Amino acid sequence: MIIGCVTGDVDCLGAPVLARFLAKRIAAREDFVLDLRGLSFLGAAGLATLLEAASAAAEANVSWAMVTWGPVVNRVIEAIGVSTVLPTHPTLLDALADVKAGRQRLDRAPARTARRPVFAGSGRLPPTL
Repeated sequence: MIIGCVTGDVDCLGAPVLARFLAKRIAAREDFVLDLRGLSFLGAAGLATLLEAASAAAEANVSWAMVTWGPVVNRVIEAIGVSTVLPTHPTLLDALADVKAGRQRLDRAPARTARRPVFAGSGRLPPTL
């Protein structure tokens, strides 16, 4: 399991760096904890990056969690109403336990089959190449 510590600002300049880190973990199918206690600012670009990671991790069967403390991250997550989507915990031990439990749930779940994308609104499958 990987633990990534993020510090400073995650705004339009920092979000791409975080996105690359998250994409590598998810592509490698590595479970991870993202420690955000060192953040001084979480902007819209950073929040969008975390939400995209949550979706990608679910699709890739990757278990992950975040450690958040204080208002920098928690206030943004609560204000936007995504606390049920982003796995936040007040301590590293809680986050590690959640990732471990998530891995156990994923390992017990039946394997998902790959889905072909559907054109938005049409209900039709895209043409095969």
